This record gives sequence, structure tokens and C-alpha cells, in this order.
Amino acid sequence: MFENNVTRRGFVTGAAAVAGLAGLSTIAPGLAGAAPTPTDQHTPAEIEAAEVGALAMMTFQKIDGTPVYYWRSSRGNTTARNWQATDAFYNALVAWIRDLRSLSSSYGSISYIVSAGFYVDKAGQHGAGTAMDLDHVRWSGGNVTSPLDQHHASGTAALRKRYLATEAVTRRRFRYVLDGWYNADHRDHIHADFGGMPVRVLKDSEADTKFVQGTCNNFRASGLTIDGIWGPKTQTAFNGLKSALGVTGDPHTSTAVWQGMLSKIATKGFANQNI
Repeated sequence: MFENNVTRRGFVTGAAAVAGLAGLSTIAPGLAGAAPTPTDQHTPAEIEAAEVGALAMMTFQKIDGTPVYYWRSSRGNTTARNWQATDAFYNALVAWIRDLRSLSSSYGSISYIVSAGFYVDKAGQHGAGTAMDLDHVRWSGGNVTSPLDQHHASGTAALRKRYLATEAVTRRRFRYVLDGWYNADHRDHIHADFGGMPVRVLKDSEADTKFVQGTCNNFRASGLTIDGIWGPKTQTAFNGLKSALGVTGDPHTSTAVWQGMLSKIATKGFANQNI
């Protein structure tokens, strides 16, 4: 299940690793009250320091066989880098990248991803080893999605849909997901962490609401102001989105319903289709 170059303390293997993947919807309950930290831009020096300090973390260079690179100091760099995260978070990353492979299979395999950081010796979810900043994804067929290049604001609709598709997949596995619409600090990456598990869409969440508003605008031309406020217009647009996708049940309270809805959004986005 895990690549051979992983080293760590307390390596999860066999049935324990499978159980970790199966239980992702209720993972890390102790972090439920933690809020995302907007200052999650990490320098090479901070990441190198993390390699020394992350004694309780596992170390990886790939996620389920897919290389993870760092471009903040050198664009296009393919030098292998040691990253750190907790066992549980790595297991969630494995589930995430398998979701991404499956839902974007028409693009070919995932050649590599680029991250701005996982564990970093800072306060918040990054300091707990339970966060990822996603900068870039490249597929073997040549397609890319690049939060680093602010694809959420691209003038090309297909790139905006692909960005939202990638974000939708990320939201399947992580509770707090902060995107380019959330604030200026996140215009060049997608942040994902365990805070507030399990996953569902909440009307009082600014991040969730902005994702819904961005999705309705880009897939259904809803014309919403992306302000993070779940008002009557957002509710009407969300109802229309849900109906058009054939979603039944309540994505506000059911993880399974919300994950299913996210998969349908991702499928449409990777196919560059309206909803």
C-alpha cells in the first residue's frame, strides 16, 4: 500500500492501514475544534527544519507511489524531498490521491503533485502534521491544475472547472479546505486539513459557502457574489445544483451524501461540462 522509501516511527501496516483508510470520516476527533491558519506559506528553511523536528511523524517522498515536489524555491524542481505527516493524515492522503486518480482517469495517471508544505514547525494543523498545501497537479496526458498559477481566476473556463474538480475531490477527504476565493493568502494554493471532521457542507462556514458559490457560478452561471454568506440566492442556486446532479439526502448532515455530490461535481469538472 505504501512506497518502499517511507521511514517513520510506528509504521502502520496491513490491517491497521486498511482500517485507517476505512475510518477517515471520523478521523482525528481531537482536532475538531482547531481552526485553519491563514499564514501557511512555508519557506525552504522551515521545511528543512521540520525534517529534524518531526520525530513523531512519518516521512514520505511519494503519496501512494506519486512523487511530491516543492517548487516555491525553484519552479519545475523534481528533486526528491522528505515530507512529514501523521500516520492518519498520510492514510487520508492515500485515499485522496486514489479518489483523484479514479475521478480524473480520462487524463491518464497522475505524474506528480507539487506541495508548499505538510508538517511545518508552526502552530495549527500544519504543526500537528495534519495539513497539506496543494500547489500543482500534472497528469500523464499533459493536463494540469495549478493553484500556484491561480487557476481559480483563470480566463479559461476549463481551467476553473478543473480547479474546482480538484478541490471537490480534496473536500471528500478533508474537513477544512481553503481555496483561492477564500482569501488572498490562499490565492496560490489549496489548503486542506483535518480540523472539524467529519466532512460535510455547512451553511455557516465561509470556506464551504465560497466553494458552493464558485461551483454554482462556474458550472451553472448562477451569478452569485462569492462572499461566503449563505443567503437566499445561494440556497436557491445550491438547490438547483443538487437537483441537476440527482443528489438525494442532506449533504449538510450526511458525509456520504456530500461525498457523493462532490464526486459528481468532480466528474463534470474534469470533463469540462456544465451541470
